[in-house]
Amino acid sequence: MKRALSLLALIAFGSSALAAPAPVNLLVNGSFESTAVANGNWVNVVTTPGWTWLGGPGSGFEVRNNVAGTAQDGRNFLELDTNGNTLMGQYLDNLSAGARYELSFWYAPRELQAASTNGMQAFWNGVQLGATLSGLGGSGNQWTEVKFSLTAQAGRNLLSFASVGTSDGLGGNLDNVNLNRIPEPGSLALTFAALAGCLLLPRTLRRQAEARRATALAAALTAPTPRPR
Repeated sequence: MKRALSLLALIAFGSSALAAPAPVNLLVNGSFESTAVANGNWVNVVTTPGWTWLGGPGSGFEVRNNVAGTAQDGRNFLELDTNGNTLMGQYLDNLSAGARYELSFWYAPRELQAASTNGMQAFWNGVQLGATLSGLGGSGNQWTEVKFSLTAQAGRNLLSFASVGTSDGLGGNLDNVNLNRIPEPGSLALTFAALAGCLLLPRTLRRQAEARRATALAAALTAPTPRPR
């Protein structure tokens, strides 16, 4: 019974150790909520907490609240083609060189606009991630999640997004951008091994004590009996 309970405890602890930890978004202001925008309005900015304008011809990027569609997360979302195509991004200075990260974000073509004006590209340290995003806009924002696995370089890293469709003030939308560290498989295995060792140690010590007692008893039984004089 005790053996079965120990095994169940090991499985329970091991399962919790190997379960994926709650993801922590390493980006600042991933859903663009830090800029106050009244419902039904938008603002053209060159910076919002975490993000900055990196190039034009557009003079900034639009933070929207319930204008030409609704956000995927929270109230605000971004359109990059404000008065022309725009490049914007976020610098990250505290990533571990060589470590792997998962990037996820949500893209939607601008409602009721042609695919030719809705192009958007994502970049990691200046290298384009995947194919150009685009699509014919329907009624409202039709959000699609996009994911990539990334490797951090030493020093500063840069995540950026660019509108690349027709530069006409109408473009695709971006929201709910997340960057999460991917756990190392080796660290999970070590955690499980440590838990197993902690749970099995008392049993091992008991077995060692039992073995010592058995050895002592066997020695006593085989010892010669003193003969009476």
